[in-house]
Amino acid sequence: MSLLVDMMTNTQDQAYADAAARRRGEADGRSAPGHVTGRSLGRRGVAVLLLVALGLLTGTAAAQVKRREAGTSGVRAQLVADVHRRTAESDALAAQAVRLRRDVARARDAALSSGAAGRAAATRLRALELATGIGAVTGPGVVVDVDDAPGSAAADRARGGQLGQGRVLDRDLQDVVNGLWGAGAEAITINGLRLTAQTAIRSAGAAILVDYRPLSPPYTVRAIGDPGVLGPAFADGAAGRRLATYSSLYGLRFAVNRTESQTLAGAGSPDLRVATPVGGSS
Repeated sequence: MSLLVDMMTNTQDQAYADAAARRRGEADGRSAPGHVTGRSLGRRGVAVLLLVALGLLTGTAAAQVKRREAGTSGVRAQLVADVHRRTAESDALAAQAVRLRRDVARARDAALSSGAAGRAAATRLRALELATGIGAVTGPGVVVDVDDAPGSAAADRARGGQLGQGRVLDRDLQDVVNGLWGAGAEAITINGLRLTAQTAIRSAGAAILVDYRPLSPPYTVRAIGDPGVLGPAFADGAAGRRLATYSSLYGLRFAVNRTESQTLAGAGSPDLRVATPVGGSS
């Protein structure tokens, strides 16, 4: 009889009642302010550990990048110092070669001046030196100054090897030289280097090479000729107009000035690859 009474009084199974009580307790625990369950604490701990691990990885990667950049900067600085040192050595050797050639020329002229045949040979030799660009020359002419646009050097440090529009390129110097030859120049130098029929003007990365020697801006191109004809003919020619356009568009600095007297050094003796001396000649 008591079993029937209990069934009529408690119609819900005890297991269902326990499950409902647990659900009510969890709901009350979440809604209660400040109450944190064990499961939420675990989730927060995992998140904190992940953030700490991510921070460690980021810091390690940043430290490695800084060390790599420091190493690269050190190698670059060492290479730049080596280039400057070798360039200074090359300049010293070139100056010594000029002095030796001058001494040889004086001794040669003294030896040839002893007779009529020698004087005729000396005159012919000087004409050949002038034609080949080996001998130094003096006379009036023009000076063409070409330089990068203001601020282009600082902006190009991060250009990744790409030449900027505000920089003087090798083809710009080629234009200047060809324009001066076409205008009637008799002798030309770029930053003191005499140009001959064998001179090459080209680029190697961001550097401009003249006769395989690197030059830095500004570039001073000196030409000997009649300044009253040479200057206007160059400025009105294709090269002069092109440089004027680059100056207005990209800020390239470009100026042509006349001079009444200038001395251009001679080039080194050319390397003969085909010619051979005639045996038995006197």
